[in-house]
Amino acid sequence: MFTLFPLGRLLVFSLQDWDGISKNPQWIWFDNYSAVFANKFFWLALRHNLWWVVLASIPIVLGLALAVVLHFAKPRGRNVFRTLVFVRYTLAVVVRGFMWMWIYHPQTGAINAFLELIGLGSLARGWLGDPNTALSALAMAGAWSGYGFTMVLFLAGLGSIETALYDAASVDGANGWQRFRHVTFPGLANTTNVVILIVFMNTMRVFDFVYVTTKGGPIDSTQVLATIIYRETFQYFRVGYGSAFAVVTMTIIMAASLVYLYLRERGR
Repeated sequence: MFTLFPLGRLLVFSLQDWDGISKNPQWIWFDNYSAVFANKFFWLALRHNLWWVVLASIPIVLGLALAVVLHFAKPRGRNVFRTLVFVRYTLAVVVRGFMWMWIYHPQTGAINAFLELIGLGSLARGWLGDPNTALSALAMAGAWSGYGFTMVLFLAGLGSIETALYDAASVDGANGWQRFRHVTFPGLANTTNVVILIVFMNTMRVFDFVYVTTKGGPIDSTQVLATIIYRETFQYFRVGYGSAFAVVTMTIIMAASLVYLYLRERGR
């Protein structure tokens, strides 16, 4: 009920012309959906989300690498390190947003200060103020906190792989890479599917981090689907149109997830 009722209301709103205030919304049926696909900002935001998805592969790979090192090498203080890596994921979005706004600051930011220190001051810029770098800079900042989450998931998956499989591989003369390729990676198949789906869904619905840092600017260079939905619904009071935008976004996420799962099952 707590899922179906809001979803049903969203679908109803998407078929209406309503400002969220008037008592008599007008039924316009699928006109809102036609307007969504005709809106250049929809395609712009979709491209931005897809680029964010591409860059989201960084925390997946990095999280896997850290999990493998912590699980097999068992370095001293690994529990402390694991906690320090994961705790950044638990930081409030506002805290992370303001922290990265300082890191990317054109005058006092750590990135530009480091570039000046190593003699690459010509590369310094306002990373979040430059339309050419703002989106990638935000996605990389998101990756900073994301790999702690993926690391924990991969560590849980590694713990479920039977040690007897590694012993058998060692008896057969397999080296470290061969054990990873033929034992570890196949053993993490289900975990990897979960990680990829979670990261994909999170990046396709990202909103709060973008809104805290750039609000979709400069010049719409960091607009994503969720910020467009927010703008249309709560700033322009086009509730029907914003609802249609949300339904389309939700459909894209669900369809892509189902296609991915189907292809994974078919490839087994």
